[in-house]
Amino acid sequence: MKLVELHILQSFPVTCLNRDDLNAPKAAFFGGVQRARVSSQSWKRAIREMASKIQPALFAGNRSHYFAEKIKCALEDEGIDSAKSVKNGEKIAQFIGKRDSKYKEGHKTSVALYLTPQEVAGIAKVSAEQIREKGEVNLKTGALKKALLKIAPCDMADIAIFGRMIAADHTLMIEGAGLFSHALSTHGVSNDIDFFSAIDDLQPEISEGAGHIGTLEFNSACYYRYVGLNLDLLADEDHLKHLSVEDRKAVVDTFIRASILSVPNARRNSMFGHNPPAFVLGLSREGQPLSLANAFESGIKSRNGYIEPSKDALTKHYEHLKQVYGIAAKKVVIPDANLDTFCKEMLKDVV
Repeated sequence: MKLVELHILQSFPVTCLNRDDLNAPKAAFFGGVQRARVSSQSWKRAIREMASKIQPALFAGNRSHYFAEKIKCALEDEGIDSAKSVKNGEKIAQFIGKRDSKYKEGHKTSVALYLTPQEVAGIAKVSAEQIREKGEVNLKTGALKKALLKIAPCDMADIAIFGRMIAADHTLMIEGAGLFSHALSTHGVSNDIDFFSAIDDLQPEISEGAGHIGTLEFNSACYYRYVGLNLDLLADEDHLKHLSVEDRKAVVDTFIRASILSVPNARRNSMFGHNPPAFVLGLSREGQPLSLANAFESGIKSRNGYIEPSKDALTKHYEHLKQVYGIAAKKVVIPDANLDTFCKEMLKDVV
């Protein structure tokens, strides 16, 4: 397995990057103490959003229950009249994603589909041919599923990396080439509580008290997170083999940048979690994926900050594993290299 791997240390003061069902920062026990945690799903969403802004032509997928409208518009682009487009758009969406029985209207599916604009256009093209010939789309032939499987869009880099899960139809599933850990603090963390009040600007002078009072939880932590990319899987026939080498390099470059720079957006403005990584160990190698989380199993203890001792523990642990298990890797490090140089070095083995 040919891999590019990012081992990232990132410190956030006073944030709530990822909330649980009680609206508190997520946590986990590791090494016998409570750690701050950000789920991989939360950070994947942030990476996907940033990647789509950097390279919208390559990362164009949408995950939604509301693809009936998109398919309808694509049918209209194929010359199908509005009434038939609405009717058949709903039928097609329900066929792929199952109807949500909670809604009388057929515009919402029970499954959140993950499709690209080029895939929707391909579905509409096949469907339009059937509608012109028979008056409506024929779902029994399986032509739509076959057409979708044959489409090799250039705008599906996000689906290739993050994967597509459709439990109702395994033929449409795509294994993601990306690898993501939950982010864990390198040290023990206890959540803090912020009591806040809001003033009513138009409150009469004779009235006392705040317009609103409340509490919210937050924490401060230095996180370790792992992001990897299986280059062999990314370049196979079910993923991005149909792209040129230059386009695949653009995909990997975008993914690396988004993985390093993105931040989950929970309370992004009110707590301002815009803190880029303090340290990134980038590895390009062959073998099994490698987590370095056990560098922090005992928990960093420091009175002078966590970044530097976390960096030392991470580096020491990697060198130990490298010696014990004979790991061979090309290495590049931020901040020794700037982001552009880092990405350029990481792309050298992408073919």
